[in-house]
Amino acid sequence: MFNYATFDSAKQKPAKQKSNTQNVLLALVFSLGAVSSQGFAQETEQGAASELNPVIMEQFQPLFTAITAELGANKARYLTEPAAYYALVDRYLRPRWDTASTASALVGRNYFESLSTAEQSALTAAVDSTLVRYAFEGLEHYSGQRFDIADIVVSDGAAMGWVQVLMESPIIPDINLDVLIKQGDKDDWKAVDIRFKGITYVSIKKHSFREIIAESGLQALIGDLQGKNAAYFKVICAETKTVDLPPCNLKTE
Repeated sequence: MFNYATFDSAKQKPAKQKSNTQNVLLALVFSLGAVSSQGFAQETEQGAASELNPVIMEQFQPLFTAITAELGANKARYLTEPAAYYALVDRYLRPRWDTASTASALVGRNYFESLSTAEQSALTAAVDSTLVRYAFEGLEHYSGQRFDIADIVVSDGAAMGWVQVLMESPIIPDINLDVLIKQGDKDDWKAVDIRFKGITYVSIKKHSFREIIAESGLQALIGDLQGKNAAYFKVICAETKTVDLPPCNLKTE
């Protein structure tokens, strides 16, 4: 089963192929969300693009097409040029992810809304850096998987939905991953969580986030996240001798 907890260790090396797959999934959709639903996007056969929601397809298909093409052709380059991979994440993943909603869901909406604007921004930045770290951790374990949209389900109120992604692998059975999406202004849809076999990222991680806040406060949580991110990127940047470009010039402490 998909164990999100494995991603808290900055340099943890999975011992099994299943763990490698988990990292690849986060490389694809570097995570995470507002609402968990067990009813949307169950295992389905891949549908024709013409049958799927055209607005959502237009917004998300370029992401999965680009990730498939870029990782397939340029993994070796990205491993030695973190700035190039960061640019890929910045171009394709970040625009389609609502990190503020992810941060809100992880700590609880009421608590998040009680924070000052500066505190909300600091927490969101820490979560954003964490998601970027997940993407880099996933890159290390990419092994030729292909990604495509298999189904799209939108709620009756048309404010939430799921994009089901088919991951085809040359070495393991194909699997489906659900991406929770949220409608914003002007029919702009963004991802806010991921689900694999009924388990979402937010449902797993929210407990540890809220426990740190309850015991030590918000700044302790932000410091914990940024400390892990800083430690991870310090190693990556030293290995590749990258200094002046992101993610190696970002303030993560």
